[in-house]
Amino acid sequence: MTCRPGAWVWAGIMAVALTGCGPTGGERPAQPEVPSSGPAASPFSVPSLTAAGESIDLNSYRGQVVLLDFWATWCPPCRSELPDLARLYGELKDRGFVLVGLTVDQGTADSVAQAVGRFEIPYPVGLAGPDIQSAYGGIRAVPTKFLLDAQGKVRKSYLGVVPADQLKADIAALLAEAKGAPATP
Repeated sequence: MTCRPGAWVWAGIMAVALTGCGPTGGERPAQPEVPSSGPAASPFSVPSLTAAGESIDLNSYRGQVVLLDFWATWCPPCRSELPDLARLYGELKDRGFVLVGLTVDQGTADSVAQAVGRFEIPYPVGLAGPDIQSAYGGIRAVPTKFLLDAQGKVRKSYLGVVPADQLKADIAALLAEAKGAPATP
């Protein structure tokens, strides 16, 4: 059996796209419900890369459900998720949800902001330096996400590309919990 060289390239591209960028990329199996408790999220404050002169302070989002998305501009799976994340943010931001992008790109804030600016991202994006990455267990692959409840506790983490409907259901469950109502995605 022979294989065309192009087939190997295609297979490699699909493997990266489906798993994530980094040595431990991969998609975690879906869990049917959001765990009821978790550790407190590590607070941080970083300059915004998308809104000049503003900062992103995790403590300012207390009372809202927060999705932290660690990603990189050079990561194809990360870039492939951006439209779904933007749509999710647009649908849920008025219900008590905020999405914060934290890029792990290397370089100065100005050069990374320029790279981030190539994408249409409606939610706040900051640069996650080594201290923030370490506070979240050391980001070994991107995309990596952490879902925080309204009290600022990490309720779920995701490694690799996550289907938008799974994210929406998990977020809706925490939004409903915060309001004391049944979940409706």
